[in-house]
Amino acid sequence: MGAAAVFAGGGVGGGGCGGGAVVGVNGEFQAGVGDKQSDTSNGFTVGDKHRRRRRRLMARRFNIAALKAISQEPVTGGAEWLIAAEDSVAFLKESAQSEEIVIYASGPATYVHAVLAPRKQVTPADYEDLMHSVVQIDDSWVIQKSYGGGEGHRVYLEAPLSFGKSLSGGEKLVFRRSFDGVQRGEISIELSQKIVHALSLHFVPERNAYCRLDECGDIEDVIRVIRNKLGPGRESLIVVTILAKDLSTYMTLADMSLVYFFDFTRLKFGEFDGWGDHPRIDRKAPDLFYQGGSIGNASYVYGRMIVRSTIPLQQLIDEWKEESNPTRRKEYAAFKIFDRKNSVEVETMCAPEFLSNYFQESNLPWEISPAFFRPDVMHRFKADPEKYSLNDRSISCRNAWYLKSYDINEAGQMHAYIGDLAHLPIEEQRYWQSFNEWPKGTISTRAYENDILGEFSSEYDPLHLLKYKIEKLNASPPDWWQPRGEAHMDAARYPATDSTLEWANEIMAFDQLLVEGFLLKPLRKLLEARGRKAEANWASLRLIAEILVASGKTVDDAKANLMPLSRLHALRSILKAHSSIEEKDKEERQARATHGTLRAHFKDLAGQCDKSFDTILLALGAGDLNP
Repeated sequence: MGAAAVFAGGGVGGGGCGGGAVVGVNGEFQAGVGDKQSDTSNGFTVGDKHRRRRRRLMARRFNIAALKAISQEPVTGGAEWLIAAEDSVAFLKESAQSEEIVIYASGPATYVHAVLAPRKQVTPADYEDLMHSVVQIDDSWVIQKSYGGGEGHRVYLEAPLSFGKSLSGGEKLVFRRSFDGVQRGEISIELSQKIVHALSLHFVPERNAYCRLDECGDIEDVIRVIRNKLGPGRESLIVVTILAKDLSTYMTLADMSLVYFFDFTRLKFGEFDGWGDHPRIDRKAPDLFYQGGSIGNASYVYGRMIVRSTIPLQQLIDEWKEESNPTRRKEYAAFKIFDRKNSVEVETMCAPEFLSNYFQESNLPWEISPAFFRPDVMHRFKADPEKYSLNDRSISCRNAWYLKSYDINEAGQMHAYIGDLAHLPIEEQRYWQSFNEWPKGTISTRAYENDILGEFSSEYDPLHLLKYKIEKLNASPPDWWQPRGEAHMDAARYPATDSTLEWANEIMAFDQLLVEGFLLKPLRKLLEARGRKAEANWASLRLIAEILVASGKTVDDAKANLMPLSRLHALRSILKAHSSIEEKDKEERQARATHGTLRAHFKDLAGQCDKSFDTILLALGAGDLNP
């Protein structure tokens, strides 16, 4: 006999804990996450923590250890555990106040399955109707075909909850489906696309969760599918959870309440002979009712629990109005800046009321006054290209925030305008604030020409020019060119700091962008077409040098033209491969001795590579690709 066959309430495996609900003394439940609670004769009331979105992750996790404890017999005290299935109800009630609520759980001794029912149809809850209703986890939408009853042949679409006084017109949230004879491995768990789309969620396979981006651009798990092994050769716990705030919002807008079907059955296979005639219990409260019983070595409870949203529709409207209110109070950080209007260094808040623009008569600093930062501020953005988009003059964090303008001055300081910093979330402002320092020079020439004069920059930017020409090659690639992807284009940047590690990383990214773009076999064919034979061990740069000679260059001129790219490629090998510490230190010392900083060395090398690239393009027949 399988586990599903002996569940007294008809469930099939599973266990769970409610979350985000408030349990009243009379068995009433309300969903929502609260700042405060007041004990009243009708139970607890709950406020809303909507403005505390940056909560610690572990604070809202449901208690997987407690769920395991009610799902499997303990090592000691097994006899007491077997006859105490009703304890699982207490667990369900206590867990109902979590910020992450379980909507499905399945395991050896537990089963929890929550669906949505129209609020009016379960207010008050109909004990008889709900206790006689059964919803299976694999119930789904079907094309129904029927005949008889004087209506002839009919074909129609039938919803999974199309029966009963309480559940008709409700919504299933979790579906378990299998593709018999084809699908292998674990049975798939699917979520209602209606709630997934309404909450703007996207499934991220590596997290096994339906996610969104929070206000800081981080991925937030809203609905999680958790599979937890209970031990070798034992069943797994399968749990689906959702953040209570999001579920409550959906319930309010859909005018629904959450109905739990639960079954906790504890027994030992091989020692269970059936329930027989045994003492029974029948508990009834307005929103929690269940039946159960026990014998000497087994027990069970099964029942229903209603969870109601405490978030009124008007609250959602008010929150939206507050979010879209341009005069709403927002936190701002203070920055050390150069006040361009008054030509003084000051420290000021970046809030709008502390700033002015060209069109206002005021002694307040202009919004386009620069704040200066240690270059280390850039490490965060370079280290996570998946999260941050780093352009030549701007930075964006997914869909969370956008810094319109930044640059690096001759003193090696990052700078950004205080008016742009004001648009960042307060957490991001504080991050920049931690690197803020007084200016050691003016803003960059490029920033002055672009932002203050409104002109194109006259400054030579070799890396920018190289990327421009590579983009033109990518658009119509010759046979000898492997188009460079967006990742290569984004990765190649000037070092922001004087860090050896950053310098080495940027050298490698630059080499991957430029040298690795040349394709060996087409270059070999091109050289042979010009009447010269290629040696089998020649790499792409040697082939290009020979093509230059075949085009009329002397051997020395060809070597000189290829020297910058050869130097770049060799430097990458020294800095990022298995070279000795002494070799790496030697290259670093030489770069600093010659150029002062590693950033200056990189820029000089990029300039040499740019001129070399022009010569190569002409020799290979690509023409002059400069703007």
